[in-house]
Amino acid sequence: MSNGPRMSHQAIRERIATLPRLDIALKNTPLEEARNLTRALGGPRIFVKRDDLTGVALGGNKLRNLEFRLAYAMKDEPDTVIVGLDLQSNSARQTVGACNKLGLRTILVLEGRKPNNVQGNLLVDYLLGADVHFAANQREQRAMLDGLADEVRAQGGRPHILNDNPMFDVASAVAYLEVTLEVLDQLDQRGLKPDYFYMSSSGKGSAGIMLAQKLIGGFAMHAVCATDEFHLPSRTAKITNETIAALGLDITVAEDEVVNTEDFVGKGYGTPSDAGNEAVQLFARTEGIILDPIYTGKAAAGLVADIRAGRFSQDDVVVFVHTGGTPAIFTWNELWH
Repeated sequence: MSNGPRMSHQAIRERIATLPRLDIALKNTPLEEARNLTRALGGPRIFVKRDDLTGVALGGNKLRNLEFRLAYAMKDEPDTVIVGLDLQSNSARQTVGACNKLGLRTILVLEGRKPNNVQGNLLVDYLLGADVHFAANQREQRAMLDGLADEVRAQGGRPHILNDNPMFDVASAVAYLEVTLEVLDQLDQRGLKPDYFYMSSSGKGSAGIMLAQKLIGGFAMHAVCATDEFHLPSRTAKITNETIAALGLDITVAEDEVVNTEDFVGKGYGTPSDAGNEAVQLFARTEGIILDPIYTGKAAAGLVADIRAGRFSQDDVVVFVHTGGTPAIFTWNELWH
């Protein structure tokens, strides 16, 4: 990676503070050293950033993003947030919870068919009181988003379609730029510096850690993708550069600087993999940390494979960012007994 400017943590935080923001998530989440996991794998030193503990609606990474997404939305004073996501979306669950805190109604348009047995994130969506609709495909989903917004307006309401929010991607990157600063400060208190970050990403959150790598230096970012829907290097670079523009920085990131592997997608997005399932069990049975088989489990599989391949020394410090997604273990309950 080419050397970019080195900025202080305070200077980066001041740039982040220029963006509109709400206070929704619990921040400064714990950083746990996974000593048993390290012993089981034979090194390196592994730390888990517990962003599954961000508070609202069982927590997860999206709550940090929503602080920026919903702040942008609130300037139009909406009373209803409408969003189209996947059937078992973690983002949907956290969006409904965040909107409940803000006193907003939430309408979900989920791609897929309502299952006979409502479990996982969908169950929590209903518990939180979301108005849930189902779409057969993305084209139908888009039409339903627009149609439901028209219905809200016809009833005198003020809808905001979150998919059209210009902060949708940038919010994720800004949030995880800030998370990186938290981790660096937490490790500094232990007299340590990170060598590697691992995170499940489709190019948004990892863009923030990528930007921190560019601004601060001293560590490598390895994103492990749960989907092959996108060309990850170009998508990550694009979102990183959009975030750079939003923060008023004068640097660029090229796609050949991005480390984002699709090797652990398995049979496809939304489907557990053998390697991911093994990693979920390994984290649970060594550390009592519950991952999910769709996102964090596959990212953990990437980390475990790299350790077993001998890519680290025992003294290396590796940070695994736990982005949440725990309700998925109930959707895939047949895997665990």
